[in-house]
Amino acid sequence: MSIRKNYWKRFLVAGITAVVVASGGNGFAMNLAAAKAMPQIFDFEAHRGGRDARPENTLAAFAYAMELGVTTLEMDMQMTKDGKIVISHNPVMNHNLAKGPDGEYVESGKYDIRKMTLAEVKKFDLGTMNTAAGEYYEGHGKTQIPFPGAKMPTLEEVFELANAYGNDKIMFNIETKSYPDASFPEAKNNPDPAAFVKEVHQIIKKYHMENRVMLQSFDWRTLKEMKKLDPNITLVALTCEQPSWGRDSMNRQPGGRGASPWMAGLDIDTFKGDYVKAAKAVGADIVSPYWEELSHELVNEAHELGMKVVPWTVNNPAKMNMLIDMGVDGLITDKPWVLRELLIKRGIAVAEPTVNINSPYHTGTDSRTGENKKMVKGSDSAE
Repeated sequence: MSIRKNYWKRFLVAGITAVVVASGGNGFAMNLAAAKAMPQIFDFEAHRGGRDARPENTLAAFAYAMELGVTTLEMDMQMTKDGKIVISHNPVMNHNLAKGPDGEYVESGKYDIRKMTLAEVKKFDLGTMNTAAGEYYEGHGKTQIPFPGAKMPTLEEVFELANAYGNDKIMFNIETKSYPDASFPEAKNNPDPAAFVKEVHQIIKKYHMENRVMLQSFDWRTLKEMKKLDPNITLVALTCEQPSWGRDSMNRQPGGRGASPWMAGLDIDTFKGDYVKAAKAVGADIVSPYWEELSHELVNEAHELGMKVVPWTVNNPAKMNMLIDMGVDGLITDKPWVLRELLIKRGIAVAEPTVNINSPYHTGTDSRTGENKKMVKGSDSAE
């Protein structure tokens, strides 16, 4: 039988079982916790929609990912000056990705999305990566098909796209890009965490996506704010400690430096440097570390504490296999066609593709190989 036909059946059975066990076997003690968004198959996530295939965080990317057959669309959110939630990893227009109204790639650091209105944001073209972007283009642009004219979408437009595809199973791992550490340049113009989360929550409710959304963040203050608004929303604690990136660690400040602004005031030393226990303390349902900072022991620990583990961002097949062997519950990747083929070869269940040939973003993607071709509407030939 097909995975998609049985998806919700398994989801409900798993949720009901968890609540019955938690309530000591009293089936009448069930509550809305059973409705949390927790994929019941391996959580195959397309990072920014699959940025090595399509322009990142665009509707073209999210459509591609659904047509390929991912479990979850992963994306980043910013809040505009007029309180709209838009999908962008960077708080400023990325000079490697964005063209201004004049058709030229923007100046680095010039346009802060958080100081712009939605109407202003929509004037920029994000559909073609700059071939002069150096390492960024070498890493993500060579396999990417451009979509000239692509605009920065709102969270509402992403939900509407999924509805237009008739895909009522796809999940959304949405990140509040928020910067609590004043030493980060991005902290300037950072929106109030409570206001940010409130607007996101209103959109989730408007589209009835409560049981399909996972809210992730490095800024654990936003996780706490969502828990106040709706304790049934799945929370994902992002973690990272990469000194080589030229920054202090995000979330973790070991060695007596005190409470971390990233961890909503928690001190990692309280947990003896254990980010899994810290994530549990903040109320996370899923812990999502940088993949190099994960071990088999930490995966087991998270599972023992009732949390799932979904590391980011994994693009190498050998590393994917290593992490799956560790027992992770999902992976986030820039190369979703690679991960899908690997999962199928390993006999791990994957979701069926959702195709909409009438969509302006339909690309004729081969759901098994992820062959990266853009189709001319109404024909089988590649552009």
